[in-house]
Amino acid sequence: MPDFDQVARAIAGIPFMSPAQGRLVYDHVRTTKARDVLELGTAHGVGAAYMAAAGANVTTVDFAGASYNPSPEEVVAKAGVAHQVAIVREYSSYTWWLKELVEARSDEHGNVTPAYDFVYLDGAKNWTIDGLAVILIEKLLRPGGWLLMDDLEWTYAQDPGREATDGIVHRDLSEPERTQPHLRAVFDLIVAQHPSFTELRREDEWWGWARKNPGAPRTYSVTTSQPLPVLVTNAARRLARKARRRVAFLK
Repeated sequence: MPDFDQVARAIAGIPFMSPAQGRLVYDHVRTTKARDVLELGTAHGVGAAYMAAAGANVTTVDFAGASYNPSPEEVVAKAGVAHQVAIVREYSSYTWWLKELVEARSDEHGNVTPAYDFVYLDGAKNWTIDGLAVILIEKLLRPGGWLLMDDLEWTYAQDPGREATDGIVHRDLSEPERTQPHLRAVFDLIVAQHPSFTELRREDEWWGWARKNPGAPRTYSVTTSQPLPVLVTNAARRLARKARRRVAFLK
Protein backbone atom coordinates (compact mmCIF):
# COMPACT_ATOMS: atom_id res chain seq x y z
CA MET A 1 0.00 0.00 0.00
CA PRO A 2 1.56 3.37 -0.97
CA ASP A 3 1.78 5.95 1.81
CA PHE A 4 0.72 9.58 1.60
CA ASP A 5 4.07 10.91 0.41
CA GLN A 6 4.33 8.33 -2.35
CA VAL A 7 0.86 9.19 -3.63
CA ALA A 8 1.51 12.93 -3.40
CA ARG A 9 4.64 12.55 -5.53
CA ALA A 10 2.90 10.32 -8.06
CA ILE A 11 0.03 12.73 -8.71
CA ALA A 12 1.79 16.05 -8.12
CA GLY A 13 0.36 18.95 -10.09
CA ILE A 14 -2.96 17.30 -10.96
CA PRO A 15 -6.01 19.35 -9.88
CA PHE A 16 -8.24 19.86 -8.01
CA MET A 17 -7.25 18.71 -4.50
CA SER A 18 -4.03 20.20 -3.12
CA PRO A 19 -1.52 18.07 -1.17
CA ALA A 20 -2.48 19.97 2.01
CA GLN A 21 -6.14 19.08 1.52
CA GLY A 22 -5.17 15.56 0.58
CA ARG A 23 -3.28 15.24 3.84
CA LEU A 24 -6.37 16.29 5.81
CA VAL A 25 -8.68 13.73 4.22
CA TYR A 26 -5.97 11.06 4.32
CA ASP A 27 -5.45 11.64 8.05
CA HIS A 28 -9.20 11.68 8.68
CA VAL A 29 -9.70 8.32 6.98
CA ARG A 30 -6.80 6.78 8.90
CA THR A 31 -7.77 8.30 12.26
CA THR A 32 -11.42 7.25 12.04
CA LYS A 33 -10.54 3.88 10.44
CA ALA A 34 -13.11 4.50 7.71
CA ARG A 35 -13.46 1.31 5.66
CA ASP A 36 -16.02 2.35 3.05
CA VAL A 37 -15.85 5.82 1.54
CA LEU A 38 -18.08 7.56 -0.99
CA GLU A 39 -16.92 10.51 -3.06
CA LEU A 40 -19.45 12.55 -5.05
CA GLY A 41 -17.65 14.52 -7.75
CA THR A 42 -14.68 12.58 -9.11
CA ALA A 43 -12.94 15.04 -11.47
CA HIS A 44 -9.39 13.71 -12.02
CA GLY A 45 -9.63 11.31 -9.07
CA VAL A 46 -7.02 12.97 -6.85
CA GLY A 47 -9.25 12.89 -3.76
CA ALA A 48 -10.12 9.25 -4.37
CA ALA A 49 -6.41 8.41 -4.62
CA TYR A 50 -5.59 10.00 -1.26
CA MET A 51 -8.51 8.35 0.53
CA ALA A 52 -7.72 4.94 -0.95
CA ALA A 53 -4.08 5.31 0.09
CA ALA A 54 -5.32 5.79 3.65
CA GLY A 55 -6.77 2.28 3.52
CA ALA A 56 -10.38 2.83 2.46
CA ASN A 57 -12.38 1.20 -0.29
CA VAL A 58 -13.57 4.20 -2.31
CA THR A 59 -16.57 4.52 -4.59
CA THR A 60 -16.41 7.75 -6.58
CA VAL A 61 -19.33 8.98 -8.69
CA ASP A 62 -19.50 11.58 -11.46
CA PHE A 63 -21.91 12.22 -14.29
CA ALA A 64 -21.58 10.23 -17.49
CA GLY A 65 -20.46 13.18 -19.61
CA ALA A 66 -17.48 14.02 -17.40
CA SER A 67 -14.18 13.98 -19.26
CA TYR A 68 -10.83 14.82 -17.69
CA ASN A 69 -7.21 14.62 -18.78
CA PRO A 70 -5.68 12.81 -17.04
CA SER A 71 -8.66 10.59 -16.36
CA PRO A 72 -9.44 9.31 -12.86
CA GLU A 73 -8.57 5.81 -14.05
CA GLU A 74 -5.09 7.04 -14.99
CA VAL A 75 -4.65 8.97 -11.73
CA VAL A 76 -5.57 6.14 -9.35
CA ALA A 77 -3.35 3.82 -11.39
CA LYS A 78 -0.42 6.25 -11.08
CA ALA A 79 -1.07 6.41 -7.35
CA GLY A 80 -1.02 2.62 -7.08
CA VAL A 81 -4.52 2.34 -5.60
CA ALA A 82 -6.67 1.38 -8.60
CA HIS A 83 -7.70 -1.89 -6.95
CA GLN A 84 -9.36 0.06 -4.12
CA VAL A 85 -11.31 2.57 -6.20
CA ALA A 86 -14.60 1.95 -8.02
CA ILE A 87 -15.28 4.71 -10.56
CA VAL A 88 -18.94 5.21 -11.48
CA ARG A 89 -19.93 7.25 -14.53
CA GLU A 90 -23.35 5.96 -15.49
CA TYR A 91 -25.76 8.68 -14.45
CA SER A 92 -26.76 12.24 -15.35
CA SER A 93 -26.59 13.15 -11.65
CA TYR A 94 -25.24 11.44 -8.56
CA THR A 95 -28.58 12.14 -6.87
CA TRP A 96 -30.20 9.50 -9.10
CA TRP A 97 -27.39 7.07 -8.26
CA LEU A 98 -28.00 7.76 -4.57
CA LYS A 99 -31.74 7.25 -5.05
CA GLU A 100 -31.18 3.82 -6.57
CA LEU A 101 -28.73 2.85 -3.82
CA VAL A 102 -31.19 3.92 -1.10
CA GLU A 103 -33.90 1.87 -2.82
CA ALA A 104 -31.66 -1.18 -3.01
CA ARG A 105 -30.76 -0.94 0.70
CA SER A 106 -34.32 -0.30 1.98
CA ASP A 107 -36.57 -2.93 3.55
CA GLU A 108 -40.35 -3.12 3.37
CA HIS A 109 -40.65 -0.99 6.51
CA GLY A 110 -38.60 1.89 5.14
CA ASN A 111 -35.40 1.11 7.04
CA VAL A 112 -32.16 1.75 5.15
CA THR A 113 -29.01 -0.27 5.79
CA PRO A 114 -26.12 2.25 5.83
CA ALA A 115 -23.13 1.64 3.59
CA TYR A 116 -20.44 4.26 4.28
CA ASP A 117 -18.18 5.53 7.06
CA PHE A 118 -17.21 8.75 5.28
CA VAL A 119 -18.73 10.74 2.43
CA TYR A 120 -16.83 13.50 0.63
CA LEU A 121 -19.11 15.84 -1.34
CA ASP A 122 -17.30 17.94 -3.94
CA GLY A 123 -19.59 17.90 -6.94
CA ALA A 124 -22.28 20.16 -8.36
CA LYS A 125 -22.12 22.90 -5.70
CA ASN A 126 -25.78 23.54 -6.50
CA TRP A 127 -28.62 24.05 -4.00
CA THR A 128 -31.09 21.85 -5.88
CA ILE A 129 -28.73 18.94 -6.51
CA ASP A 130 -26.74 18.94 -3.28
CA GLY A 131 -29.69 19.80 -1.06
CA LEU A 132 -31.24 16.50 -2.11
CA ALA A 133 -27.89 14.72 -2.05
CA VAL A 134 -27.22 15.38 1.64
CA ILE A 135 -30.64 14.01 2.60
CA LEU A 136 -29.86 10.78 0.75
CA ILE A 137 -26.29 10.70 2.08
CA GLU A 138 -27.56 10.73 5.67
CA LYS A 139 -29.54 7.56 5.01
CA LEU A 140 -26.42 5.79 3.70
CA LEU A 141 -24.00 7.04 6.35
CA ARG A 142 -23.28 4.75 9.29
CA PRO A 143 -23.80 6.14 12.82
CA GLY A 144 -20.56 7.83 13.82
CA GLY A 145 -19.65 8.44 10.18
CA TRP A 146 -18.70 11.80 8.75
CA LEU A 147 -19.84 13.97 5.85
CA LEU A 148 -17.35 16.49 4.46
CA MET A 149 -18.57 19.21 2.11
CA ASP A 150 -16.02 21.18 0.09
CA ASP A 151 -16.33 24.67 -1.41
CA LEU A 152 -18.86 26.12 1.06
CA GLU A 153 -18.22 29.67 -0.14
CA TRP A 154 -18.19 28.97 -3.89
CA THR A 155 -20.66 30.93 -6.08
CA TYR A 156 -21.60 30.84 -9.76
CA ALA A 157 -20.58 34.48 -10.07
CA GLN A 158 -17.02 33.59 -9.08
CA ASP A 159 -16.67 30.84 -11.70
CA PRO A 160 -18.61 31.68 -14.89
CA GLY A 161 -16.84 28.90 -16.78
CA ARG A 162 -18.86 26.35 -14.82
CA GLU A 163 -21.96 27.22 -16.85
CA ALA A 164 -20.75 25.10 -19.75
CA THR A 165 -20.26 21.97 -17.65
CA ASP A 166 -23.34 22.37 -15.46
CA GLY A 167 -25.72 23.21 -18.28
CA ILE A 168 -26.81 26.23 -16.24
CA VAL A 169 -26.54 29.70 -17.73
CA HIS A 170 -26.69 32.84 -15.67
CA ARG A 171 -29.85 34.13 -17.31
CA ASP A 172 -31.62 31.14 -15.75
CA LEU A 173 -30.49 32.10 -12.25
CA SER A 174 -31.68 34.97 -10.11
CA GLU A 175 -29.10 37.41 -8.81
CA PRO A 176 -29.13 35.81 -5.31
CA GLU A 177 -28.69 32.37 -6.92
CA ARG A 178 -25.65 33.67 -8.80
CA THR A 179 -24.02 35.50 -5.93
CA GLN A 180 -24.87 33.49 -2.80
CA PRO A 181 -22.96 30.30 -1.90
CA HIS A 182 -25.22 27.33 -2.57
CA LEU A 183 -23.28 24.83 -0.47
CA ARG A 184 -23.12 27.16 2.52
CA ALA A 185 -26.93 27.25 2.41
CA VAL A 186 -27.07 23.45 2.14
CA PHE A 187 -24.77 23.09 5.14
CA ASP A 188 -26.46 25.71 7.33
CA LEU A 189 -30.11 25.07 6.45
CA ILE A 190 -30.22 21.32 5.82
CA VAL A 191 -27.21 19.53 7.30
CA ALA A 192 -26.81 21.63 10.46
CA GLN A 193 -30.55 21.41 11.17
CA HIS A 194 -30.86 17.68 10.52
CA PRO A 195 -31.51 15.74 13.75
CA SER A 196 -28.99 13.02 12.87
CA PHE A 197 -26.04 15.38 12.37
CA THR A 198 -25.13 16.50 15.87
CA GLU A 199 -21.42 17.34 15.62
CA LEU A 200 -20.79 20.12 13.13
CA ARG A 201 -17.69 22.08 12.24
CA ARG A 202 -16.74 24.68 9.66
CA GLU A 203 -13.05 24.71 8.83
CA ASP A 204 -11.48 27.89 7.45
CA GLU A 205 -14.91 28.87 6.10
CA TRP A 206 -14.34 26.47 3.20
CA TRP A 207 -14.99 22.95 4.47
CA GLY A 208 -18.05 21.82 6.38
CA TRP A 209 -17.82 18.68 8.54
CA ALA A 210 -20.84 16.89 9.99
CA ARG A 211 -20.90 13.71 12.06
CA LYS A 212 -23.94 11.45 12.10
CA ASN A 213 -24.51 10.75 15.76
CA PRO A 214 -28.27 10.69 16.50
CA GLY A 215 -29.21 11.54 20.06
CA ALA A 216 -25.89 13.15 21.00
CA PRO A 217 -25.74 16.76 22.26
CA ARG A 218 -25.55 19.16 19.34
CA THR A 219 -22.28 21.07 18.88
CA TYR A 220 -21.27 23.53 16.16
CA SER A 221 -17.77 24.96 15.98
CA VAL A 222 -15.77 27.10 13.60
CA THR A 223 -12.04 26.52 13.27
CA THR A 224 -9.54 28.73 11.48
CA SER A 225 -5.92 27.84 10.92
CA GLN A 226 -4.90 31.35 9.81
CA PRO A 227 -5.90 35.00 10.47
CA LEU A 228 -9.08 36.10 8.69
CA PRO A 229 -7.35 38.42 6.13
CA VAL A 230 -5.09 35.55 5.10
CA LEU A 231 -8.07 33.20 4.80
CA VAL A 232 -9.91 35.69 2.58
CA THR A 233 -6.87 36.16 0.35
CA ASN A 234 -6.23 32.42 0.10
CA ALA A 235 -9.88 31.72 -0.68
CA ALA A 236 -9.83 34.29 -3.48
CA ARG A 237 -6.66 32.78 -4.90
CA ARG A 238 -8.12 29.30 -4.73
CA LEU A 239 -11.26 30.39 -6.57
CA ALA A 240 -9.14 32.07 -9.24
CA ARG A 241 -7.02 28.94 -9.71
CA LYS A 242 -10.11 26.75 -10.03
CA ALA A 243 -11.63 29.13 -12.55
CA ARG A 244 -8.43 29.19 -14.63
CA ARG A 245 -8.18 25.41 -14.60
CA ARG A 246 -11.80 25.04 -15.65
CA VAL A 247 -11.38 27.51 -18.51
CA ALA A 248 -8.25 25.69 -19.66
CA PHE A 249 -10.09 22.36 -19.47
CA LEU A 250 -12.96 23.70 -21.60
CA LYS A 251 -10.70 24.98 -24.39
